[in-house]
Amino acid sequence: MSSFTSLNPQSAAWLPQETSVSSNESESPYNERAFSPPQAGAGLPSSHSCHSASALLSPSTSGRLSYVGSVSGTMKSPDYTRLGTLTEPRNFAPQTSGLSAAVTSEPPPKFDLSLATGVRKNDTVSTNAQTIVHTPYYPPGTDHDIGSTAIVPFADHRHVLPHSQIRNLRSDTLNHLTATESGLPALHNALDPQYFPFLEGARQAVATNHGVVKLKNIPFATKRSEVIAFLGRNSKILNDADEPVHIIMERVTSKTMDAYVEFVTLDDANKAVEKHQQNILSGRVSRLGDRPVEVELSSQESLMKDLFPLAKGIMWNGASPQFKPLNPNEPWENFKGFVSEEEMIMLVKHVEVPHRSPFSKDCPQRPYECLISTLKKFPWYVTDRITISQRHAVFKATCELARLLSRSIQKQDDQVNLTHQLYRRLIATAMKCPGFTPLMKDDISYLANLSDMEERRYNQPRFASCWRHQYSLAPKPGMPLDVIEWYIAMIREQTHRDMVARPHVGRTILLEKSEETDMYWGYFWAEVGYMFGPAFDQMTLSQAAHAEFTAVERILARALTPQ
Repeated sequence: MSSFTSLNPQSAAWLPQETSVSSNESESPYNERAFSPPQAGAGLPSSHSCHSASALLSPSTSGRLSYVGSVSGTMKSPDYTRLGTLTEPRNFAPQTSGLSAAVTSEPPPKFDLSLATGVRKNDTVSTNAQTIVHTPYYPPGTDHDIGSTAIVPFADHRHVLPHSQIRNLRSDTLNHLTATESGLPALHNALDPQYFPFLEGARQAVATNHGVVKLKNIPFATKRSEVIAFLGRNSKILNDADEPVHIIMERVTSKTMDAYVEFVTLDDANKAVEKHQQNILSGRVSRLGDRPVEVELSSQESLMKDLFPLAKGIMWNGASPQFKPLNPNEPWENFKGFVSEEEMIMLVKHVEVPHRSPFSKDCPQRPYECLISTLKKFPWYVTDRITISQRHAVFKATCELARLLSRSIQKQDDQVNLTHQLYRRLIATAMKCPGFTPLMKDDISYLANLSDMEERRYNQPRFASCWRHQYSLAPKPGMPLDVIEWYIAMIREQTHRDMVARPHVGRTILLEKSEETDMYWGYFWAEVGYMFGPAFDQMTLSQAAHAEFTAVERILARALTPQ
């Protein structure tokens, strides 16, 4: 028998081949093995030599793992028992990551360092002062770019759109902002209110002075629909989306008090009162159910005072609070908040334990309506008087009541009073609440299972669940989403560069903390420097806004030129 080894052009691996086999050599051990070439395009198979210390299995050999033996961590050939007899020579061919190794006459491609570093040319924007590497953000649950994370990187065959097509996909606002040679605006343009996409969320609330009518001596089980029907559909009451009916309930005892109804103007409210006074003069007593009801013209001051009875140390001027000076001799009369945490806890307890609240038991929808009125009329615009802990108490009660109402509807506890309409009213009021952060609204959206399009109607940004350290910042209404994400990308990239420039000890501490939080905003949380604890709980929304907007301006000042 005469045999020699030849190079298989499809695998670029040395395999033993037979040239001629005589009849008397049919018992040759080579007949017991089939050296069939690998399939076309299968890539390089690993060496089956028993002397190979480590073998990288290619896709073509992954289906034959059951035939590969292993002794002391060494990969063996199928006939590894015949050591030194049937092994092919050591494979010195370069190992690739699954790419075809067909032999061609073309020269090899030029060596590109960008493949080894995971940075592509189109990801770099060069300026006179610095080079900015755009690091794409991968939201939770998505696959990362294999081409930039593999040990042996794959070739990047993704199509890169021309610059003109990219600008066509952007909004006009972002194109105007980045219409410079470097693609980066000047600092004064980036901070211009025309482009700056953030604002203080709680400041979106405004005091309203609508006309108010008060209904006294109403039955404690009065429904909202009965109040509207009592005043008449022709009355110019505020739109249903504005929640014009406020049935006052004591949050501690759940006792129903009076009802207030808001009208478009003061004249409309006055006409509604005159109508019922004429009915009394003509001998027709106004009744709600079987009880005579008094109808009188009221004001926003009376409504706010009854809706927030424990707010001490203030005087209401319309819907705006006027704070009295601190009185050290009577500290119980000083302002401590519009609502207390105990009130919010009791509001939830009336629903969780209804048999201990006789009034709430007979009128199960009242705690939910009380919360809707509280969220709607809460003076969120007074940010220097509302603390982080007070807002959290209101938000926690909102989430608990939304969860309890959803469960009651599913169990059909009360199909007359606990309805889907009440649930939609509660969710809509919470999503429109200007005092809640985007992250808080994202939690409510998750409880209500809202779609992305429904979230957009409430001015929610993309990846709202990643706004974890923004206690005051909120997206500006009407601002394109790509502008918001462009600013966040600038903050993320600049804070990453700042982190790398820190000393080793400080950089290590930040890296350890970053593993415990979301990095969509980069190291923005390190720039703000919140100190969590009692001091943070007592921090006002105004102080949080000052810290966050100052941090954004500092970061943009380092990332952009001041021209």
